[in-house]
Amino acid sequence: MKYLLFLLILISFKSYSFNIIPFPAFADSSQQQATVAQKLAGAIQYKTVSAIEQDKTAAGEFIGFHAYLKNTFPTLHERLRKEVLNNYSLLYTWRGTNPALPPVLLSAHLDVVPVEEASEEDWQEKPFAGTIKEGAVWGRGTMDDKYRIITIMEAVEQLLQHGYEPERTIYLAFGHDEEVGGEEGAGMIAAYLESQGVMLEAVYDEGMAVVEDALPGLKEPIALVGVAAKGGLSLELSVEGEGGHSSMPPTETPIDILSNALTKLHQKPFKARMVPTTRQTMKMLAGKLGGKYKFAMRHYGFFKRKILKKLSSEQATAALVRTQMAPTIMNAGNASNVIPRVATAVVNFRILAGDTDQSIIRHVRRAIKDDRIEIKVHGGYTPPSPVASTDSWIYAALEKTIDQTYKGITIVPALFPGGTDAKHYTALTDNIYRFAPQVVNPVNAKLIHNVDEHITLEVLDKSVSFYKMLLLNTCSNKQGEVLVQKN
Repeated sequence: MKYLLFLLILISFKSYSFNIIPFPAFADSSQQQATVAQKLAGAIQYKTVSAIEQDKTAAGEFIGFHAYLKNTFPTLHERLRKEVLNNYSLLYTWRGTNPALPPVLLSAHLDVVPVEEASEEDWQEKPFAGTIKEGAVWGRGTMDDKYRIITIMEAVEQLLQHGYEPERTIYLAFGHDEEVGGEEGAGMIAAYLESQGVMLEAVYDEGMAVVEDALPGLKEPIALVGVAAKGGLSLELSVEGEGGHSSMPPTETPIDILSNALTKLHQKPFKARMVPTTRQTMKMLAGKLGGKYKFAMRHYGFFKRKILKKLSSEQATAALVRTQMAPTIMNAGNASNVIPRVATAVVNFRILAGDTDQSIIRHVRRAIKDDRIEIKVHGGYTPPSPVASTDSWIYAALEKTIDQTYKGITIVPALFPGGTDAKHYTALTDNIYRFAPQVVNPVNAKLIHNVDEHITLEVLDKSVSFYKMLLLNTCSNKQGEVLVQKN
């Protein structure tokens, strides 16, 4: 769930003196769109649905997808070192000419979420057909995240065909289980790189995007760059009872007790608070919105309660100021006339900086106040991420790339409310940036993980251009400058 929440955090734009290579004209835009669309359409036909249990992974689909990528990007596979980790994840190494420079890593994921059986008839096009129509590619994974797999590899393919050699080593890391946590994919890739003594200059992963119509009064599109991410934790709440026949129910069944606990938890949200970075950036946001918002932020101490109340009441901004929770799984019973002995629910938490797994558990216990509820961790715990610097040449190169791709757009560092494979690389670099080169608005944001997921050919074209430019801006040498001059 990478782009659904529009968290606008603005800071002052900084200027840097380093030279960034201008954009080379590699191919006609319409030709590039058609070519990349066909490549993405073919990728969609592989049902690379991830699974929590490794032995349930759709092995044939992933291995088939590997073969498809090899055939589709022959130059890349000829020139880059390819390694398959944990059977299904891919790591490509493009050696730079200067081994003293720390590498950069581009992260994306091969897997997709499943298509609900009940929704298959609602799709305009079959979700794994990879249909091209109405200026878009349709199917599961087009927006999340196969378009980035294809456009990253297309960017590298074109650079190789033009004779480009990076000065800085480049890793392309494609995990196979991001949608279920990434432990067996990106987690294993990160562990492998760490075992090789690799320290990275930066990681660029999915996350935020170019946002349109994010908030009332904000007319211009904003490029959101995730410089930090909230943490994640799931807790399983369970109740055991005596069970029995439904004709003679006890005063409270396990379902009653569990339902009451979830209601109490819903009525006791985490306290809204503004971390220092958010306060600073909301001041800039108020300036763009103007009027009473600007005045309120300038007098934050006086209007603090009203500001936090307003932000926490809106779905688009609540994640900015609060640790959030939502029940996601419930299980109880298997017959209509039998009272279940056990009822369970899983509650997912997205954790704001300042909270931890232990503080979450304490909050849940205090809110429920029922010793009959057993609480245990479901899956793993990801703490809130460190905040990547925006005062560095590597971030400035990303800013320049976005500006070159989207022509003068305002670039906004932001807190990303979701989780991506980037979390697995925190031991390898402090510079982790979460940005996906696509335009998101309240309409197409609803397509992610949903019926009729599709992405336009224009987005594909800009995405290829973005990744070519990003690699040139972060990894180029004098040979690259000559290449640009020839184009």
